Amino acid sequence: MRCRLIEKDRFVLPELESERLLLRPRRLDDIDTIARMNADPQVMRHIAAIGDPAMGRDAVAARSFSHVAQGLGYWSVFARADPAEFTGYVGLIPDGEPVDDVQLSYRFEVRHWGKGYAGEAAICLLHHAFGTLGFPAIAITTHPLNSASLRLAERLGFEAEPSDPDILIGEPAVPAARLKLTLGDWLKLSSPEA
Repeated sequence: MRCRLIEKDRFVLPELESERLLLRPRRLDDIDTIARMNADPQVMRHIAAIGDPAMGRDAVAARSFSHVAQGLGYWSVFARADPAEFTGYVGLIPDGEPVDDVQLSYRFEVRHWGKGYAGEAAICLLHHAFGTLGFPAIAITTHPLNSASLRLAERLGFEAEPSDPDILIGEPAVPAARLKLTLGDWLKLSSPEA
């Protein structure tokens, strides 16, 4: 699958595109849509309780743009067939203190589940993370019962890591499943011979 970088600026996340999707850096006018998605019990089933302040409008707005200078942040995803309709988002976000510790995040509206959008957007963002930004590895943190997220991570080439009892997810909170994909493994998976 091809992923194309549309523009690059150190202090602005680039626009990206894939065969079926447009990935645009998150804007302030996306925040209300994301907060509504975060209020959907199906979307949040394995993430957090409905009404969790960390998933509300103010918290989403506060964390949305804080790491852009590092090339990290969130991209709103739109289908090329309907570029005005928000389908979900993907993100590259800090995964700890070292600058190189990065996590892939994804969340899509229920009506867009099962279309392959999450995988296509994630692959596009991984091309950017490994190819353009040169990160040595990317992590995924998800609920251990979120089978759809775990299957996607596996299809992308992520491998299970030991869980950390201090990294909790869900309501009630449980230790999160942790997965990692290294640059070396990504290069093997994305090479023409793979």
